[in-house]
Amino acid sequence: MAGGGPGERARIGPARRPGVTRRLPGRRLARRALSAGLLTASAPLEWRLPFRPPGEIERAQHRRLRATVAHAHAHVPYYRETMRRLGLGPGDFETADDLAKLPLIEREQLQRDPEYFVSRAKPLSRYVELHTGGSTGEPVAFFRAVGGLQRSLGFQRMEPTLARLSGTRWRRRVALIVPPSSSPPQPPQAQWLSLHQRAVYCTFSLFDPPAEVAPRIDEFRPHVVRSYGSYVEALYSHLVSERRSFHRPHVVTWYADPISDPVRHLMTEDLGIALLSVYQAVESGIIGWECERQNGHHLNVDTCPIRILNPDGRDVPAGEGGQVVVSNLVNRGTVLLNYMLGDLATRLSESCGCGRSLPMLSHVQGRTTDWLQSTSGRPIHPQTLRGILRDVQGIRRYQLVQERRGHVRIVTVTATGADRDEIRARVIAAARRLVDPIEAEVEFSETLSRTEGGKVRTFLRREDRGSA
Repeated sequence: MAGGGPGERARIGPARRPGVTRRLPGRRLARRALSAGLLTASAPLEWRLPFRPPGEIERAQHRRLRATVAHAHAHVPYYRETMRRLGLGPGDFETADDLAKLPLIEREQLQRDPEYFVSRAKPLSRYVELHTGGSTGEPVAFFRAVGGLQRSLGFQRMEPTLARLSGTRWRRRVALIVPPSSSPPQPPQAQWLSLHQRAVYCTFSLFDPPAEVAPRIDEFRPHVVRSYGSYVEALYSHLVSERRSFHRPHVVTWYADPISDPVRHLMTEDLGIALLSVYQAVESGIIGWECERQNGHHLNVDTCPIRILNPDGRDVPAGEGGQVVVSNLVNRGTVLLNYMLGDLATRLSESCGCGRSLPMLSHVQGRTTDWLQSTSGRPIHPQTLRGILRDVQGIRRYQLVQERRGHVRIVTVTATGADRDEIRARVIAAARRLVDPIEAEVEFSETLSRTEGGKVRTFLRREDRGSA
């Protein structure tokens, strides 16, 4: 699953020495104050936009699309050269459907030459350089325009849901469990106030074990916890296994990597915690987010229109799954239109009963690179094994590791007291009954390996193990 936001790694300038606070120039402080003021003023408009008529949302999308294409044509080398070669100009792009006139951009292209996609409207030093988590291999460099709206819009639009579920609008306590490199400059575990998001934040390291983080969260008593799906799983599985009372937040928002069905059921049904997914990536910002109905992601199509393509590169209708292709209409640093994100998902044909007009997307169903190889060499989607593992009682989390064709090692984290012999026997037998059988080996572990960016990858090949 693509990830970003708090999990991304930023390089804004030279590292600070511990205990030394760097003063910001007056002009930079003024820009930050102005940005916070604008976000605060625009917040009510963003809360209401998802409830606007579809035509109004579409017009907002068209305005951003035309401005982005004009900017790309004027300032971004890749688009200036590509559009000239194809005989296209900014006037040829009126709607999101017109983006299909441009070639698809693959991750490897951005990886090879990231500056080819960066706007020359400002010097490179004026942008914030970010890097993806590297969960699919080598991280990708991405340049974000300072003060852009891309990071705030999704969470602004979730605000009515978070206020309703948490029971408070002001000074909401939010626990962020993120990689240390993505934490804002502050003393460890310090609290800080985000004015435009009306919240008090406390950060915790994603790389600290749940046993260490749990008592700190109990002390902070957050209304909302926000972290990677894999860490949410590990934290609440640990708390339940301890068989003690603990602070239960009203809401947990998760992103970056998935939460298994057993843990989702545990948290929502047994613990009574609302569990909301945020679909985001460094390259696109917040693509979509769940409301209290939890029917799928509401898509921010005015800032990031998406396409769902089949393996032949053709758009598929709603209800059919395919590859997610995004276009970022708000960032003026790295400009990406028709970018293949690498995720697999389905555009939903039904609207949500919450009354929002934004179109819907399923949870991410895997990545385009996540295919097992059977003994015969035929590809098998990992969802086949995930379906088996979902039906086996006692499995909390798992990781599929393929080191040779026709064989998969399944590393599992189980519930306290689970019958491991029965789990092993059921999984191995089910894998052998597949149409194209695969040999399964089951291992048991207390933790799953993480990438340098902190994500837990559901599927690893032999060549990926060094980066895990």
